[in-house]
Formats: sequence, C-alpha cells, structure tokens
Amino acid sequence: MTMMSDLSQDLLEEILSRVPRTSLGAVRSTCKRWNTLSKDRILCKAEETRDQFRFIMKKYKLCSMRFDLNGTLNEDGGTEFVDPSIKELGHFFNQVKISKVFQCDGLLLCVTKEDNIRLVVWNPYLGQIRWIESGNTNYRLFDRYAIGYDNNRKHKILRFLDYYNFNMKHRFLEYEIYDFSSNSWRVLDIAPRWEIESYQRGASLKGNTYFIAKEKIVYEEDGEFPEPPDNLLCFDFTTESFGQFLPLPFQHYLYDAGALSSLGDEKLAALFQCGDTDLSEVEIWVTTMIETNTVSWNPFLKVDMEPHYGRSFMFDYYGGSFFIDEEKKLAVVFQFDESGMTRYEDAAYIIGENGYVKKVRLGEAPANQGGYCFPSVCCSSYVPSLVQINQIVGFKKEREEE
Repeated sequence: MTMMSDLSQDLLEEILSRVPRTSLGAVRSTCKRWNTLSKDRILCKAEETRDQFRFIMKKYKLCSMRFDLNGTLNEDGGTEFVDPSIKELGHFFNQVKISKVFQCDGLLLCVTKEDNIRLVVWNPYLGQIRWIESGNTNYRLFDRYAIGYDNNRKHKILRFLDYYNFNMKHRFLEYEIYDFSSNSWRVLDIAPRWEIESYQRGASLKGNTYFIAKEKIVYEEDGEFPEPPDNLLCFDFTTESFGQFLPLPFQHYLYDAGALSSLGDEKLAALFQCGDTDLSEVEIWVTTMIETNTVSWNPFLKVDMEPHYGRSFMFDYYGGSFFIDEEKKLAVVFQFDESGMTRYEDAAYIIGENGYVKKVRLGEAPANQGGYCFPSVCCSSYVPSLVQINQIVGFKKEREEE
C-alpha cells in the first residue's frame, strides 16, 4: 500500500497547489512534511496567484472569491470570458453574520452584525482565530475600524468610538487602539481636526491605513459655511497618530462616490465619480509614490458610464469597494443595484480602456429591516501569512462553548 511518505515531491506539490487556502489548516496538521512543504509551496506561489484570490463580504456572510479577468478584453473581438467564483466559508462563519471585513498582512478583521458588536481576527493560512473583547458596543453602528502593524511588526486594531449621548445631547468621538501582544485596549490622546464618514472603510498599505477625510467645518455667524474638499489622511500604527492632510487627485465632496483600494503593499488607488447627475465619468488614479506624509498620483482609467447605463447611473457613495488589475488595465467595482421595484442584486462592474464596461451579476441581495447590505471586497489579493494570533486561553473556551 502506498503511504504519504512514498509520494514524490512533484506529486505532493501538485496536490497542495489544488488545495483551497481556507483549507490549508487541515492539510498542515496531516504530518510534519506536509506542514513544511505547504508553507514553502504556498508562500513562494503567493506572487503568482496574487490577482486570483480575495475575500468578500456578501449578504452578511464572509466568502472567498476568485475573479478571473483573463480574456476580458480581446483585441481580436473574440468572446469575452469572466468567471467569478464566490463561496461562503464554513466553520464558525456559518454561525455569525459579518457586517464589515478588513485585511492587512494576511489577517482578516471581521466585525459581527449584532446589537452587541464583536470582533474576530482570522489567519486563514494558519487556521487561527482570535475573538477580541470590545466592551459595550450596543447599537454603535457607526464605529469604524482598521487593522495594521508598527515598525516592530506588532499588530494592532484602531477603533473610532462614535456615539451620541442623548442625556447630554452631545456626540462623542474617541479613538482606541488594541494591541495583540498585551490583549488590551488603550484610549489615544487625539483631538481630531477632521471628519471621516462612517462609510469610508480606508485602505491598508505598508502596515498603515489611509482614509478619505475632510476638515472640520467652522460655522460662520450668518449660518453659511464653505464646504472644503476632502483629503487623504494616514493613520500611522507606529506613532499611533494621524499624519497631515495629503492631496487627492480630484475634488471630492459629500455624496460624491469615492473609495480607496491598495495594490499589494506598494500602491494606493482612488476611485471618484461626481454626485452631479450631469457628470457620469468614473475616474481611477494610482499613486506613483506614497508615504505617511507625502503622495503623488497618476491617472489610471477614465470611463463614461452614460453610453452604457444612462446619465443618471452612479456608483453608490455609501458602499463603494473595488480592486484593479494594473497589467490588464482593468478595475472591478462592486455595487448594490436595484433590479426591480422590490428586488435587489449584487453586481460587479468591470471597466477598462476605450470605454469598456461590463456588468457581472453576483446574485440576488434582498433588502431587509436591517438595511441594505452592500458587497464589500478586500481590495488586495490574499497572500498567506505566518503571523501568530493564538486565542487567549480561557476566552477561547468561552467562545467555543457559545
């Protein structure tokens, strides 16, 4: 009888290359040889598969997604081919609803959709999960989150506490940081001179997170005030502070569609569509250089949506997420569309050069009493990580019992 130890190196590598990354934890526990080989095989292949595998939150479920863009644009006018494959994840993700998902350094931060919000961090490659105590978050739907790491590769979570005290009739905004190494939250001494809308997710780059932000408005005595355009703002997880305003490559205001995306760990992309119904062009820009306090941009794509869907078509300012393929000169924008009077659907719009636009339907997405669920994609392809996030003993048992 043939044993696993009898299999050739080439055959083992072929087997491992066909295993979904979300199932690698089970493979690695088979034997020491498979554990070592899977690490070497997957990590060395990460660059080759960088544009094939992502995570997406759809209908409050965390899913894995492969979006094949090969053949999308055929110079010879041949048949277009787009094959999105989206699969709901099993394990404990079947037991909870996810409202937000963020990705950094091979780790996923998930925010549950519950009255008392909970946080869970997952390393898909190692199969490790850590539940994080988040305090009393009852009904705080507008809290914002980000995950990153400092110069010592210590991973942290940033949280904006955004709540309204009805007794004092005052809105409070507080910033907290969670340190994985100490398993504790700390309040940051930050007096913001900016505002970041609750729907702005931010984008992770080199361990830091970038947001679209605006200056706080100073009201004039006559009640009129000028609305300043938005800027780019970086939170540095090493200094645990925000940097200075950086310029966006367009004039972005409230109700304009605007979103950020990262290309690996080197570049940032920005999407813009003006909220004016007379303007239907979509712009995408990519950084040529970016640090915490400096940035420069180059145009990547500009596409007019009017010939395809009419002048009134606009990507939703509230739920925008996208990723781009630099080599193929394509962008994929995810949208929540109306497909009838009472029906809704998730969709992906592929846009490219020379006015190319193609809509890919991703299935029905009915609205409910909890509001609309916009599909939210992790902009970077998933790259395996060896970061250890072992669950704290005791708290793990409590969650397992739940």
